[in-house]
Amino acid sequence: MIVDYFSFQQKEEISKQIKNISYTKIEKEMTLLIDFGKNNTNISTLSRIGNDIVDYFTFTQRLNTIGKYNINFYEFIINIDEFRKKKYIQNMLHYYETVKNKNKKKNYYTVLKEIYNISISSINIIRPLVYMEIYKKYSPKSILDFCAGWGGGAVAASALQIDSYIGIEINTNLQKPYEGLIDFLNKYSKTNINMIFKNALDIDYSTLYYDFVFTSPPYYFIQKYENNTEYTSKKEMNELFYIPLFTKTYQGLQPGGIYAINVCKEVVETVLINLFGKPIDVYSYKKSKRQNNYDELIYVWKKLDCNIYH
Repeated sequence: MIVDYFSFQQKEEISKQIKNISYTKIEKEMTLLIDFGKNNTNISTLSRIGNDIVDYFTFTQRLNTIGKYNINFYEFIINIDEFRKKKYIQNMLHYYETVKNKNKKKNYYTVLKEIYNISISSINIIRPLVYMEIYKKYSPKSILDFCAGWGGGAVAASALQIDSYIGIEINTNLQKPYEGLIDFLNKYSKTNINMIFKNALDIDYSTLYYDFVFTSPPYYFIQKYENNTEYTSKKEMNELFYIPLFTKTYQGLQPGGIYAINVCKEVVETVLINLFGKPIDVYSYKKSKRQNNYDELIYVWKKLDCNIYH
């Protein structure tokens, strides 16, 4: 039986043991992102610059994401004695104790997080630099990110001084972290950030102005995010989530606007191509694989004036 009895304060203390990020560090990172946006500074898109801004505000909540065995990281810690009974967890712990962390440079929670990443789920983010690369290619005025997640999209839009960023997020536990993130970003940028904490399926997109969509909706059954609906099959998820959500957000997009989605190939082939035809562009995510060998690709469509959707 899985139990979870950590308070939010305890979770915050644990997350800071893993990522102890100073405010000074994120100030420096934001300055670098802005410089990259203004001057095309040569920063590799594999760089982690900007990640600490995201983690400073939302990492504690990210560790609530449920991975394999229907367990999140905090529950993994609490139930570690049960997980020690699994042979591969025993082997991993032994390897860290005798080889990888024999000098004890990594603390207890950092070790467990690395083991959790390998054995259960790594809970990845889209890096701000990836968002920036896509934004810069298409030069949008108003962005819709209807599965906003951990904040990388808002950071990137602000670094590039894009007029407007609209984020839709179902996880209401992220509302307070986003308030802190937006306060921080407002010190550096005039980007109007509008975060809406509702189910993306319940939004009237005709009331929003956006000429660009870029987002990464949940993949089939890889991870369970807080407050997200659970579906019993891929078919049900297609019919009740992907099809209506893609259709609504595409219909609200301005004519001539760009619709870019980071999602698994199976969703593209079974849903998106049926709705919008073949994408006009496909980009590598600059990171080879997600868990379960899902290719990380970004698929792009352009909304034609005469053709809302197929």
